[in-house]
Order: sequence, then structure tokens, then C-alpha cells
Amino acid sequence: MKKIIVAMVFTLFTTISLAQTITILNNGKAGGSFNARTQMYKDGLEASGYEVKYENVGKISQAVKLFKQSKEPTIMVYANNQVYKQDLFHTKKNFIMLEYQQPLYVCTKNEAKGKTGALTVAHGKGYDPKLLTALLGDNIVLVPYKNSGAMLKGILGGDVDMMVNNQGKSFKYMKTGQGTCEVSDVLPIMAATVIGKNLNVKTIRRLIVNISNNSAFTEYHTSRKLHRPSGTWMSEYLLVLELEKGYEIKK
Repeated sequence: MKKIIVAMVFTLFTTISLAQTITILNNGKAGGSFNARTQMYKDGLEASGYEVKYENVGKISQAVKLFKQSKEPTIMVYANNQVYKQDLFHTKKNFIMLEYQQPLYVCTKNEAKGKTGALTVAHGKGYDPKLLTALLGDNIVLVPYKNSGAMLKGILGGDVDMMVNNQGKSFKYMKTGQGTCEVSDVLPIMAATVIGKNLNVKTIRRLIVNISNNSAFTEYHTSRKLHRPSGTWMSEYLLVLELEKGYEIKK
């Protein structure tokens, strides 16, 4: 009996010791898409047997700094609209997956239509103001918000006249009847990605892809009508590189 117990304890200890550890950096805040995606990947990795070291950073610039400095296996949700602002580009060494693509929407509240003078426009802090001004014109006042959820609350609360937001939050806004949203034919397509460091990106990709197809992610993507790409690692990587160019900051 003692031998059986010892064997069981040894097996348990060995299993725990062999558990793979991975760090996931949360670069978003509650209410935002980066935060929501990070939480679902964290849950998926834990369900797959990983020991997850969760770093709730809450700020994209600080998370990028930690990502660059990391010496251990690390992953982070990311997007092509951040690469020039954060000076962290997708490469063959860090690219894991293109999770989805979506157009950006420009939403205007009903009361602002026909308004003379400068319009206040909510935008995410990660967006470069010069790019937005170049694309939307000079007769605007840019108001930075911490994430997409905060922008939605801002326009609903009457704090701004317009917002540049993602597809999911724009759909929510239109449902309120307080304003209208249109797909921007000027602003570039956003590509939501997953990047990693100090690991084999193609090996971890298989697991990350599987997690992104679970029920939680499926509901998330379907409810927001997000376009899921279907391709190889290389085809997704090349597409992301092409989509990055739309966010280049012209000097």
C-alpha cells in the first residue's frame, strides 16, 4: 500500500514538474478587445495543461517593453495598428497567428450631423494622431481613450461627436439608435494577431489556433461578425505584413 501511495505521489510530482510554463502579457484594460482576447487565451492555455504566468500590465506601451525584454516563453495579443506606434513589428520570429480582420468604422452621433466647427473624435491611444488627422482631415479635435469600450461610453455619454472604433463596438452603438456608423474606406484594415517570444512560433501556433476556435472565441468572433482568415502560417504572415503598411506614419 505504501509503495502505491509513494508511486502516486511521485507521478503527481513528476506531472507538475513537467508542466509547461508560459507568460501571457495582458496589454489591455477591462472593456477592451485586447483584454477580452487575452483572458480567453489564458483560459485556453490553462485548460490545455499549461502553467500560465499572467502579467496584468494594462498598458500597451509597457507590455511591449516587457515583451521585448522577456527571457522566457511569452505570448501577447497584438494588432497591425500598433506596430509603428510601438516600434514592434511582426517578424518570422514572433508571428504566431492572424486571428481576425476587421474594418474600422467612423461613428457620428445624431446631434453632430450638420454641426459647424471642429468635431471631437474619440480614438484609441494606440493610434497615431498624425495618421488620423491625415485621414480624417484637419477640422477635428482628437480625444484619446484607453480602449474601444471607453470610446463607446464616451460617445454614448455625449463627451465626443464621433469615434473611430472597431466593428463590435460600432455595432453596439448603432443598436442604441443614438447615431450612425459607416465602414471607413480610408482607414486601413485592422488585423488582430498573436505574437510570441522565446518559443517555437509554429509549434505553439497549433495550440493557439485550436484555442481560437473554441466555443468562447467562436461566440466572440460570430457576435462581432469578425472575418476569420483560413490559411497557412506563411500566407497569414505575408498578409499581416501587407496590412501593416496601411498604418505607416508619414513624416
